[in-house]
Amino acid sequence: MKILIVCGVFAKENEAEVIAHAKGGVEFSANLFQQKLIDGFRAADYDTQVLSAPFIGAYPMRSDLIRFTGFREAQSGYRYVSFHNTWGIRNPSRTKALKKEIRAFAEDPDADKLIVVYCPHTPFLEAAVYAKKLDPRIKICLYVPDLPNYMNLSEKRSRIYDFFKKYDIAAMTRLMAQVDSFVLLTEQMKDMLPVGGKPCTVVEGIIPDGIPRACEAVKGASSSVKNIVYTGKMNRKFGIPELLAAFSLLKDPDYRLILCGQGDCDGCVTEAAVRDPRIRQMGQLRPEEVSQLQYSAAVLVNPRPNNEAYTKYSFPSKNIEYLLSGRPVAAYLLDGMPGAYASFLYPIGSRTEDAPKNIAAALEAALSAAEAEQAEKYRLFWEYAKENLMASNVAKAIADMSLKSEER
Repeated sequence: MKILIVCGVFAKENEAEVIAHAKGGVEFSANLFQQKLIDGFRAADYDTQVLSAPFIGAYPMRSDLIRFTGFREAQSGYRYVSFHNTWGIRNPSRTKALKKEIRAFAEDPDADKLIVVYCPHTPFLEAAVYAKKLDPRIKICLYVPDLPNYMNLSEKRSRIYDFFKKYDIAAMTRLMAQVDSFVLLTEQMKDMLPVGGKPCTVVEGIIPDGIPRACEAVKGASSSVKNIVYTGKMNRKFGIPELLAAFSLLKDPDYRLILCGQGDCDGCVTEAAVRDPRIRQMGQLRPEEVSQLQYSAAVLVNPRPNNEAYTKYSFPSKNIEYLLSGRPVAAYLLDGMPGAYASFLYPIGSRTEDAPKNIAAALEAALSAAEAEQAEKYRLFWEYAKENLMASNVAKAIADMSLKSEER
């Protein structure tokens, strides 16, 4: 089987250029997710190509690039398309470029071909559907990490963004009729997408093939200073104000709250750090720096609350990254989360009005847990992850679904 992954990934070699041109945050989490998906297909020994219109911010608000023509640093893993990057015209430009480049895959005489589309992004879907028109034997699998209407939860979204997003979602919905199979992050997503009777699998995340470092030993931090670490978007809807309020209830002078990321709560984090010198605001860091922070933590925290509809339709990838570190993780049990995670986490109580107290209590429970207790939580998670989240197994499941779609 020949597989083409249509996505927005950029290579590690090109990371510095993406950062240099960005005005605001870079989508590192989505990028790592795509890299793991691609690596999974290659680890499973499929003939895999990658066609990418990289996820860089639009000019002029999110990037200084008016036109993307590729990166200076050469890399061999992915094929990039060039496109006009100005907001409002970049999606049509991305679509045109992807259609041009996808023709070679469509015209390949091989009868067994699969296009995996990462995320409901209109240019990606339009290119995949175009290829299928050129060769109806092609199967399309859509990987849905977030529903289109919940992709941007920032309170700084403009009204014009919301206006045009409605039309974009309508276009995506029409294109999804041509999709043959789906990969979703939660069971509840099925109710919001035109899945129907088509083959579908639910996979909340992906871990790389191989043994993570934390398998060698799961030990608590030896220093008297205890770092409570959050890495991710600093958005109000993700519980950042409640986390700050929770930390203010923890009076131990050896506790530190380290926050890494950017979002609409940057200002309130800055103000909190002025009031409490135990708080460290790191801004956005590169993935390897984030990983180092996670491994240095006494506890990792995700304060994303379970009080809005979107929590049924999303799974925070940071939870899996956190758990792979072997460190204690305090987080809410979200509606879209498999029940097994109750055994892996130090759950935060669900009463919204008591959020700061509940977060503080979960942090204290995680900080005071015995090493043996945390080691058992990690063992249970690792056994679950090996069976359900290993990248090559996910890739095989997607390829198998394409065969089922042929039988329909």
